[in-house]
Amino acid sequence: MSRTPAVISTSIVLLGIWFSLTLSTDIQEITLGVVVSLIVAIATHGALTGNLFTLLNPRKGLAAINYVFYFLGQMVKANIDVFLRIFRPVIPIKPGIVKARLTIKSERAKAIVANSITLTPGTITIDIIGDEIFVHWVFLPSGDVHAETQAMVDSFAGRLEKIFE
Repeated sequence: MSRTPAVISTSIVLLGIWFSLTLSTDIQEITLGVVVSLIVAIATHGALTGNLFTLLNPRKGLAAINYVFYFLGQMVKANIDVFLRIFRPVIPIKPGIVKARLTIKSERAKAIVANSITLTPGTITIDIIGDEIFVHWVFLPSGDVHAETQAMVDSFAGRLEKIFE
């Protein structure tokens, strides 16, 4: 399988990051950015992004946009929850680790699910072993903890499945 689309995708993303950090139109800065982006993309075989050109498919592109907005919404809700917990006289915590099943097959999608959970305050991914993910909660949800954890994992994974599979 050719890694060329993944290398090009990674180069473009890295070059975009370069431009946003340097904010320079100087030809030397641009040339250096192109060269460094290409070297890193080739050295990593495009592993940073994979083939982003698949997102040119309208269905996958819309699914990616949907995922970004869903993730940002979950992050805002979790930040508010943690903020409100911190400013109570007695910080309500009930930590615990819960196992859930991952139904998606893409290793990249599994990694994104794990990172999304970790980036959402109040939860962190401890490990992924095969099709199981272990999530630490700072405050275990009330009711069926396993069902709540599975629902959270499935909400991320279901959206990613539309992009990666």
